Amino acid sequence: MRDFAKLISQIDQTNSTNDKVQLMVDYFKSHDALTNAWAIFILMGKQKKRILTSARLRKILDAISDVPPWLMQECYSAVGDTAEMISLIAESLLANTDNQIAADYTLVEWMEQKIPPLAKMPEETLAPLVESWWRTFSQQQVFVLNKLLTGAMRIGVSELLVLKALAEALDVERSILSTRLMGVWEPSTVFFESLAAPATGDESDPTRALIPLPFCLASSLVETAESLGPVDEWLVEWKWDGIRAQIHKRGQQVEIWSRGEDRITQTFPDLVENIAASDFEGVLDGEIVAGDWKLPSPFHELQLRLNKKSPSAKFLADNKVSFIAYDLLVDPSHDLRDTPLSERRSKLADAVKMLPAGMFGISQSVQDESWELLAKQREAARLKGAEGFMLKHLSSLYVGGRKRGIWFKWKLDPLTVDAILTAAQPGTGKRASLYTDYTFSIWKDKTLVPIAKAYSGLNDAEIRELDTWIRRNTLERFGPVRALKPEKVFEIGFEGVNESRRHKSGYALRFPRILRERLDKDAEGANTVDDMAALLEIVSRRET
Repeated sequence: MRDFAKLISQIDQTNSTNDKVQLMVDYFKSHDALTNAWAIFILMGKQKKRILTSARLRKILDAISDVPPWLMQECYSAVGDTAEMISLIAESLLANTDNQIAADYTLVEWMEQKIPPLAKMPEETLAPLVESWWRTFSQQQVFVLNKLLTGAMRIGVSELLVLKALAEALDVERSILSTRLMGVWEPSTVFFESLAAPATGDESDPTRALIPLPFCLASSLVETAESLGPVDEWLVEWKWDGIRAQIHKRGQQVEIWSRGEDRITQTFPDLVENIAASDFEGVLDGEIVAGDWKLPSPFHELQLRLNKKSPSAKFLADNKVSFIAYDLLVDPSHDLRDTPLSERRSKLADAVKMLPAGMFGISQSVQDESWELLAKQREAARLKGAEGFMLKHLSSLYVGGRKRGIWFKWKLDPLTVDAILTAAQPGTGKRASLYTDYTFSIWKDKTLVPIAKAYSGLNDAEIRELDTWIRRNTLERFGPVRALKPEKVFEIGFEGVNESRRHKSGYALRFPRILRERLDKDAEGANTVDDMAALLEIVSRRET
């Protein structure tokens, strides 16, 4: 446990992805197979369900410390995490260096022998046991233990970084490790040894493996479209607001992968059923959207499908999805990524003909004689429910990652609302000592009602300046939340707006973020719910 807690601490203390990968490589190379299997299980977020709640841990701490409730709440507000708060208090109040028995247990012993029995342990036995562990451990170890107990271990590494580290430590291709780590698995020596086994022919062949291929990503267009050269050298497509995904099919086997290389096959059984029954074989790159692929519905309708691991037939019928195919990466016998987009596009048209027309379609090509005329078409994107255009050079190969100059996002400017900062609370992690989570409100008659929460858009200097203002202009405090004088107006950018019963304003914004402070406006000049109703009417005039 000492080594694993040290690894977590070191990962948290660096922003360098290369350093994080190297830390994990060193850990994997210095530990046995079973320990590594458990470490991977935790690092990839595949923890068991929580054993204890954060509230239960705080109750144990309350009983053994003399920290008053108000000070405990202040500590939590400053840190922003119960597990870390307890670890810091435990280190200062409960340290007992004479007892090191618990500290000598390995990660495997904790995960297989020590933690599971707590789920059924009576309070009178559990509380003293947890206290004894806190007294034994260092602050780092208490923090990790608390996270394991609550099932809330969120580590500053993505699944992709873990795969990179494993690939280097085991000398196995990352794509092969990705497919070996798919689905449900349990940590064991045999499982870890299977990760390091030599690759089979199918695993290393993209025409046969059902593993995600590195996505080709687009850069934002920051220059003029005219700077890209002749318009007829580019494929122009509508940019839809859905879930970027790859669909892999071989025989009757189908897998769907998100851009983050998460397996989402179980979330879309209707797509799987339809493509499994088709004659298509290969790998498609495209977008899963709500409703009809010819004119997709807003993203908030697609959100109903997310995280549904076993949706019912009625739910699927009420919340239909479809797939817009952008690219063909693999056909039944060839990897096409090294062929120009113009050729892949031709093959894609033939491939999509094999799929059910009601649920699958090819992305629409938008054409015009000049960039100027295309810019005028682009202005209609919002009426279609699109975010703008995708621009892809017809000679481009399908290159993993974000290669500058081949694909661009030519998005519309965001929608905006001028709203008043009415509340704030501390952030989490490294921002726990600053007020960085903001609530913005608009007018409803003469009353302010919340319209959005925003966490991004300000630089470090602006955050510190606003933090000082927040502390000096607080009207009331509700736990960690401060109600503020309604004086500061900010321009909030967002991608879409929908009616919402959950928001007091009656509206929900998609991807809200702070664009700037409106120093030229006072609170009376902020927008109203009537303004939002008018804006929603404009953006809702969808094409038929």
